[in-house]
Amino acid sequence: MSKAYASLKRAYGNGFISDIAWHFANYAQRLDSQASESVIVAAALVSESAVSGEIRLELAHWGGGCVFEDHHATAYMLPEMEAWYQELKTSPLVSDGECPAPLVLTEDRCLYLYRYYELERRLAALITLRSGPIMVEIGSDEIEQTLDVLFGDDLVSGDQRDAARNAVDHRFTVISGGPGTGKTSTVMRTLRMIWRLTDVSPARTLVCAPTGKAAARLREVMGLELKAADGATDFLGDAVTIHRLLGWRPGGKFKYGLNRPLNCDLLILDEASMVDIALMVSLLEALPKKARLILLGDRDQLSSVEAGAVLGDLCRAADEGYSIGSVTSLRHNWRFGGHSEIANLAAAVREGQTQTAVEFLNESRSDSVGFMDPGGEKKIEHLVRDHIVPVYKELSQRVISGALYSDIFSMLDQVMVICARRNGARGVIDINRQVSAQLRTLSLASDSEFYLGLPLMVTKNEPTLGLFNGDVGVVTGGANVTDLKVVFPRANQEHVSVSINRLPECHPAYALTVHKAQGSQAKRVILVLPETDSKVLSRELVYTGLTRARESVEIWSGLDVFSAAVSRSAARPTGLMERFRCH
Repeated sequence: MSKAYASLKRAYGNGFISDIAWHFANYAQRLDSQASESVIVAAALVSESAVSGEIRLELAHWGGGCVFEDHHATAYMLPEMEAWYQELKTSPLVSDGECPAPLVLTEDRCLYLYRYYELERRLAALITLRSGPIMVEIGSDEIEQTLDVLFGDDLVSGDQRDAARNAVDHRFTVISGGPGTGKTSTVMRTLRMIWRLTDVSPARTLVCAPTGKAAARLREVMGLELKAADGATDFLGDAVTIHRLLGWRPGGKFKYGLNRPLNCDLLILDEASMVDIALMVSLLEALPKKARLILLGDRDQLSSVEAGAVLGDLCRAADEGYSIGSVTSLRHNWRFGGHSEIANLAAAVREGQTQTAVEFLNESRSDSVGFMDPGGEKKIEHLVRDHIVPVYKELSQRVISGALYSDIFSMLDQVMVICARRNGARGVIDINRQVSAQLRTLSLASDSEFYLGLPLMVTKNEPTLGLFNGDVGVVTGGANVTDLKVVFPRANQEHVSVSINRLPECHPAYALTVHKAQGSQAKRVILVLPETDSKVLSRELVYTGLTRARESVEIWSGLDVFSAAVSRSAARPTGLMERFRCH
């Protein structure tokens, strides 16, 4: 057994690499029993990177370093970058991407799994095909007059006007901005403008989002403001998840794709930062060649759970001057004024200004931003008791008393508890357990899996029931378990009711992970960070959590952990910009 293989085996046994990385390394070893140690280790590292969301492995970052050093018995020293590059280059397991091979090595010393190299290449090609302007026979005077009608002459709406103006003559449009910058308002006005001035039909305009919750929020806003708009009477306004739009089938196959495009002139995708590279490719391949695409999102939020950082890459490519259609960043914040403590703290976190953010927390005397150091398990239990339990106590009491669904759903909007991770102390499971335990002492929860007032999040799509990953509902019904049902809010004061025995996979939702909270907002947010620093913490995670709040936010963390998070970036190494250069 080689030293590298023994090191990998011990690393796998100690949980330092995933099942996927371990089995892929074994697969590579079987394909080429003569492969050098560094090639097999590279196979494990690049597949492990993909598991954590990274498209490629940059040899310059790893070469000459020690991996799996968490335990001395697993440590392995990699060759220097250039020597490693040459070993990979001559391996039959590696190609330059022109022919299929498990691994792809690029001239800029980056290693890919073939799947992700090909996805990146296809995405760049699909975007490039749509990047040029559309020849429209519309006079500039008519465009400006329409903009005046839709936006008025307010100078602070200049970025929004630019986005709408550019969308008229581009097939590919990106509108990026933080919460409160008016992305949804901008796209609704842009829709009216496109419908008035082009041959795009409202009836052939589709809207989607990555999660059921994000789609429901978009559906509600657009339904209220566009249904009554002039020229929008044929607009369906039914925002759905991407999977539902593409016709997801068991086995991961989509109904719509290259050979069966969607029936639309225009597609709007909200919360684009949450979309991974594979799903974005599937969406673009399903779009008719002449159809327009508008992406909305916040480039500074956490990237997708799966591999890729598509929205951020597109915005950075535009910053570098690449021609990829129209990319507009909205800067003016309509929700938070210039003196908003939430906005100012979020800005410091976004820019990685650790000292500024810490000083802000230390000096804050506002009700809109709070900082609490739990300092131990006993204290975290007190914080849960005093700050979270009262909200869910009232929710349970409303359900038990038979309150209107609208009154029940309004409680879900009062507070959102967000954790950095799912497992471990101060994780989602831990906080959910603590809330449930304290409600039991008040006779408002039971040891049963389901009970009145329990909030639940769906974690698996079930289109036949109209339920999708990310939907949050509340258990209601009678005193008997057989009478229980879960009610999910929908747009325009409507709801979906599902009996307990028909529920898809779901989990308690007193607390959510930051990823699950994306696309959602609440009046008050409690952001819970772990007791000690963790590689999952980053400024993007903290920024995303903070910006879920509309009125106030509380951060439960030690200052050292908060500082470490703000100091760390979760930016992922990708090669999308290099692919644009090739096109």
